[in-house]
Amino acid sequence: MSERFFLAAPPHDGRAVLTGDEARHLVRVLRARVGDEVCVFAGTGVEWPARIVQIGRDEVELDVGAARPDAVEGPPLVLAVALPKGERQKWLVEKLTELGVARLVPLVTARGVAEATPAALARLRRTVIEASKQCGRNTLLEVAAPATPAELFARLDPGTWAFVADPAGPPLVTIPRPVAVGGMLALVGPEGGFTSEEVAAAVAAGSTRASLGPHVLRIETAAIAAAAALSCLARTHDA
Repeated sequence: MSERFFLAAPPHDGRAVLTGDEARHLVRVLRARVGDEVCVFAGTGVEWPARIVQIGRDEVELDVGAARPDAVEGPPLVLAVALPKGERQKWLVEKLTELGVARLVPLVTARGVAEATPAALARLRRTVIEASKQCGRNTLLEVAAPATPAELFARLDPGTWAFVADPAGPPLVTIPRPVAVGGMLALVGPEGGFTSEEVAAAVAAGSTRASLGPHVLRIETAAIAAAAALSCLARTHDA
């Protein structure tokens, strides 16, 4: 079977158990049987080949093989985004997962239009799992607690290369990456844009202003463009 399944807990002593919706999908939708082979992951950066050894009502027991770790990637990429409304949030998280973003921080801004409630964050974290299953990613995108720009910069790791999306800045792709980078951070504001005070505070905290193109972008488009550009810059530098 080519589909991948998410484990709530990593394997132990060569065995693992699929539970809940994952188990029900495997058995009731895909009609799996004992002896069938699948691929499983637990969001820890590895995946395992596995064989079904027992099928229960709402769980499937697996015999797992040797772990297959992910290749070593470049510096971790964090996107701090003033979330858009409704289903656009889900689309945003799905694409950032595919692009390899390490963490998404819902950004609290003066002009923000959507609140990152506990229920909304739970839905986005479920989207991360589904997107990871589809795209082959074994390390889950972390959907962090919401934060203001000031809170974000106060706990920023040293050596982070930070940008704030600003139409008045130079194009992001033209800004040379420093040799030593501990991580990368891009801040994307709400549809009304960051206030001048928010941009000034980000620059004062060490962030570089950067433009994402000549046109006005929706929140999710800007976030995806920033993630794609920074991912390419990281890989080009490491190549």
